Amino acid sequence: MAPSGGGLLPPGRWGHTLSWLRGSWLAVFGGCGKQGLLNDIFVLDLDARQPAWRQVAGEAPPPPRSWHSSCTLDGSKLVISGGCTDAGVLLDDTFLLDLDEEKPAWREIHSSWLPPARLGHSLTVYGRNKVLMFGGMAKSGSLRLRSCDAYVMDFAEEETRWRQLEVNGFPGVGPPPRLDHVAVSLPCGRIIIFGGSIAGLHSPSHLFLLDPLEEKPTWRILDAPGQAPKFAWGHSTCVVGGTRVLVLGGQTGEDWIVDELHELRLASAEP
Repeated sequence: MAPSGGGLLPPGRWGHTLSWLRGSWLAVFGGCGKQGLLNDIFVLDLDARQPAWRQVAGEAPPPPRSWHSSCTLDGSKLVISGGCTDAGVLLDDTFLLDLDEEKPAWREIHSSWLPPARLGHSLTVYGRNKVLMFGGMAKSGSLRLRSCDAYVMDFAEEETRWRQLEVNGFPGVGPPPRLDHVAVSLPCGRIIIFGGSIAGLHSPSHLFLLDPLEEKPTWRILDAPGQAPKFAWGHSTCVVGGTRVLVLGGQTGEDWIVDELHELRLASAEP
């Protein structure tokens, strides 16, 4: 990795993304700052003797945006998708930046077909080189509607392209349309969807499970005992050790801010 600059703090922002890279690196991209939308990228090595943010001079960056989504492939390749411009226009593009290159340069990923432009969706990596896009506030004609559609792209293919994932499930079992949810990928390739902004303020705190590698992918509701988090949106999540999912914060529309930390254990603790 060859970051440029030194010791710079990223300007304050919201609506950005924070991604984990190989080893102990973090990368922040885009969002909305005091002077408007951003398309800069900063990296931080948490294991450095003196951790310091450094700006990466990626050539041909994507247009400035907020409320986009991001994920990481092969530990060093940052993928950015969708979001919203300062004029309120929803975006349908996808960009990739390989931070292991000597001179990192952004590359737009072209596809013969594109999902509707959207914001507030999620990108999740599974099967090493495959990415699943889910939900968001999507453009539908002249309207903007919450989505529960899923799309996949295989970056190992010579001609990468988005395609809609045909998902099975009994009526009422799949996740309702939503945005600003969280999605986590497990080591086995399965993906968990939780929370988000849906129509109306109240919804059960369901965990939705999907295995996109199945011959006929099917949504399932994961029945987990214990005290579930409040149904909220704008929260954050991460997977620790492959079997522990942590959910922090969010807002409910009534209590506004949630200050709780919940843990979902996917395997029994060792004695």
